[in-house]
Amino acid sequence: MSHTGADLIAEGLAALGVRQSFGIVSIHNMPLFDAIRRRGVTRITDASHEQAAAHAADGYARATGDMGVVIGSTGPGTTNALTGLYEAEFACSPLLLITGQSETSFLGRGLGYVHELDQQAELLRRLTPNVASPRSIDEIGSEFARVTQAMRLPRTSPGAIEVPIDLQYAEAREYDFGRLSTEPPQVDESALDAVFEALLNSRKRLIIAGGGAVQSGAREEIEALADLLGAPVLTSASGRGAMDEHHPLSMGALWNSRSMHKAVKDAEVTLALGTRFKVGVDGADGRLVPPGALLQVDLDASVFGRVHEPSQTLVGDVKQVLGALLERLRCASNELSAGDKPWVNAVAGVRDGLRGAIWNRLGPDIGAAMKSLLAVLPSDFLLVRDTTIIGFTFVNQLTSVRAPRRFIYPTTAAIGPGLPLAIGACSGSELPTLLVSGDGGFLYHATELATAARENLPLKSVVMNDGGYGVLRGLQASAFEGRWGNTDLGDIDFAALAQSLGVPAARASTVEDFEAAITQAFASPGPYLVDFGITNLLPMAGHMMPRDPATGA
Repeated sequence: MSHTGADLIAEGLAALGVRQSFGIVSIHNMPLFDAIRRRGVTRITDASHEQAAAHAADGYARATGDMGVVIGSTGPGTTNALTGLYEAEFACSPLLLITGQSETSFLGRGLGYVHELDQQAELLRRLTPNVASPRSIDEIGSEFARVTQAMRLPRTSPGAIEVPIDLQYAEAREYDFGRLSTEPPQVDESALDAVFEALLNSRKRLIIAGGGAVQSGAREEIEALADLLGAPVLTSASGRGAMDEHHPLSMGALWNSRSMHKAVKDAEVTLALGTRFKVGVDGADGRLVPPGALLQVDLDASVFGRVHEPSQTLVGDVKQVLGALLERLRCASNELSAGDKPWVNAVAGVRDGLRGAIWNRLGPDIGAAMKSLLAVLPSDFLLVRDTTIIGFTFVNQLTSVRAPRRFIYPTTAAIGPGLPLAIGACSGSELPTLLVSGDGGFLYHATELATAARENLPLKSVVMNDGGYGVLRGLQASAFEGRWGNTDLGDIDFAALAQSLGVPAARASTVEDFEAAITQAFASPGPYLVDFGITNLLPMAGHMMPRDPATGA
């Protein structure tokens, strides 16, 4: 059999060590599927929709740290995958979209070629600059290498390559992919000196860890630094797992809480690790200025000063930087303050108070149900949430994340990516995985339960079913004098739907029923869904995060 353009793509994936990919076969990618199967290095998981396949590949990348790969088709297959590419760009996730394109002899002629989308590459460049569009067989290998290397630095990001169908079939020369990897930049010694001096000459120090800290695998270094400095550690949502949340100095993902911000305002130094400080809804989070001198460490220098003006910047991988910093601080241990323990204790008190307030906001019924869920969780599991009220409260703040890459969520705040993200993450990690979703979000990709069934994944899905878009109801009522609409979904039996797609399931409408169902779910080896009807339970309070009772802020 001849060596083809499709074989070059399969060989490139093998050179990268890609073990798994996701996609849907089509007339415009069949050679790619065949070449990948023949090579036998990269497994392909079949999905039901390209958007879900892209989200699954993204979830796989976030859970494993490896490149996530989605294989789509020309035109509608590519446009379907765009939302997954958008989410991956927001999450700084190394998701590679491989797609077909029309035959080169028909490109740009407007002849109505099937799935014609001449400007497909330009459309992809709207979401990521890392796009390749080879137009000859000799460009495929070099363009694949260029794009996949660009996806790694200065920060991880998605990429895409479109390969015209005639080039996939065409005979190709061998290409030496070599070692497709990139190394982080060397640490600037003068910048490291400045960060060292600032930490050495302070007592109240605050650490904020973001997604870059998780991606670098710096958990041991962050915990060692926190212990050495006596510094409380806050994280962004993407930074959860950068530190074991059972550690006494872990303050959780509460950086954007106004009460917590008030508690840490006297910090002399804030060390920000791999976070770009997203501004959130209405830019409100951007007004929470890090206290004291801001020392910002990131692989991507373009994030410095984007939201908050730093006193000192340091370009580098968080793990590498902290390793060098710890060495210096330990050598200077006789001069180093152990930190301000009363201040740290006060900050921890605010953390505990906020968590208690969140439990109260869940109400007695849903709170009791969630406690029964915590009781059956295994010691090591992967946590995924969709964009839903219970996700913002219980999942974000009350379910502990103990290691990097154990928490995944839609960073764009999109409704619906939860299930496919969980499928990819569960497939890559091979860990028991808990997905918590609302009913509205779950409907987006509910048919991917068939994928979970085919793969026999240990994925346990909890659907909080209130018959509609609960978050939007609350926002509408708040903004429009109590009026809301267009948010009802009706009484959907998600358990029956799951069973029809091959996933065991149970319906629950009481706390006792939920406890029995969730116990059965985690006792089962494969996928399981619990449809939790909450409309007849005592309701949760409206706010996602507790407010300061004195000021309402």
